[in-house]
Amino acid sequence: MTDAFAALRLVCPRCRAPLAAASSGAACGSCQARYAARDGILDLRAGRIGAAGYDPHYFPTLAQVEREHYWFAARREVVRDVLRASVPDLAARALFDVGCGSGGLIAFLDASGVALAGACDVYPESLALVRGRVAAPLLLVDEGRFPPLAHGQSLVSMFDVLEHIDDDTGTLRHLFEVLEPGGFLVLTVPAHPFLFDEMDEIAHHRRRYTRDALGAKLRAAGFAPRRLAHFMAPLVPLVSLRWAARVLGRGRSPLERRQAELRVVPGLNGAMRALLRLERPLARAGLLPFGTSLVAVAERPRDGGAAGVAA
Repeated sequence: MTDAFAALRLVCPRCRAPLAAASSGAACGSCQARYAARDGILDLRAGRIGAAGYDPHYFPTLAQVEREHYWFAARREVVRDVLRASVPDLAARALFDVGCGSGGLIAFLDASGVALAGACDVYPESLALVRGRVAAPLLLVDEGRFPPLAHGQSLVSMFDVLEHIDDDTGTLRHLFEVLEPGGFLVLTVPAHPFLFDEMDEIAHHRRRYTRDALGAKLRAAGFAPRRLAHFMAPLVPLVSLRWAARVLGRGRSPLERRQAELRVVPGLNGAMRALLRLERPLARAGLLPFGTSLVAVAERPRDGGAAGVAA
């Protein structure tokens, strides 16, 4: 295990004992399992559990459109703003991203001055794309298992990942345990359960969240939410009218409508980016009463006690 991987503080996915360096990878001194590394990717798979959380054939499409598409642009800018506003010593921390997808958001944060400790995903297709975008060490992990991180992490992220996981409550508790006291979790999720529709089903979403429900889950896991805010408010009426788009689609399949949503349409895309840029100060301050997404920054308290949400 290279120094870069050793600095991540990893555990064996089979027995949760600490991992140690081994020739061309890592080894567990407890169960004797060995894990190989190649091209900066450490394979920590022990066997998939549960149903699929995503369709990996979308990764190349996301990699092509996320630099310009208004939705991805708005999300990455809000995440950066909220991190800077909510984590006072952000420059002293290195972020580990759980479920890095096509890597556009963490590459943006990296370019914005947020240090990257590493990232993981359950799909080789994801990590092949991310490897070309960031230099941080990457982990290939199992679907359905908690990420194999040891206690002592200072900053962990999950960007539109929690809604894909069956046991979201258990996952939050696990992330609480791996963070050091005073460590932070930052995440985004889709908002408003009443907006759940066939596009969520295609994306393998298990649920959408209300602001109160997400805050309650974070507190139940032990976290003190420091920021919990809606964003993408202009999209709420558009998403709520998807039923009309289905009617007007005149025979287009749900997958075709999904592809249409991921298209960068000149003119419209620029107008939406400008509109969503206007809400950024309100989203950063937590003043938007609604939005199709939620962003949260939550701390593992140093003294073991939880606190209320900052606006």
